[in-house]
Amino acid sequence: MTVSNLLPADLLIEPSPITRHYMLMPIEQGFNWEACFAQVSVGEWYLVVFRSKHKADADEDYLNLLDARATRGAQQTPGFLFYFTGTPLPSGECLSFCLWKDRAAARAGASHSAHRDAVLEGLGCFETYTLERYSIHKANGRVSFTMLDPMPDMAAR
Repeated sequence: MTVSNLLPADLLIEPSPITRHYMLMPIEQGFNWEACFAQVSVGEWYLVVFRSKHKADADEDYLNLLDARATRGAQQTPGFLFYFTGTPLPSGECLSFCLWKDRAAARAGASHSAHRDAVLEGLGCFETYTLERYSIHKANGRVSFTMLDPMPDMAAR
């Protein structure tokens, strides 16, 4: 397949953290976004960021199992691009995110039963959590982020 036959999403490189403390930084500063979108000249994507603070006694193996199931469900959803699974700091702070073609695809992924199960079963493992939603744009050689409908920090039950 030639580059000219690829859709912009096909040209994306999986994002990766550029610092070990990425979960404490604004999302646009903690990852290699310029490299991720380097082969795309223009486009727009939807990003859902899950920031959390794990309880000291959180069952990390169980959380990883729930996360893996939810990821498999997301991967079956048209418009899914990447999922980044965060690793919590010893103090519990963590960040994971899912990159989608658009908001409609993200909503479809969130309605998958594995995602709903992960939310319902996993929330008790967190002291707090926050969802951040962004529109990511690339134009004129620049990648930019726009936060959409911010949600306040939530205390886990």
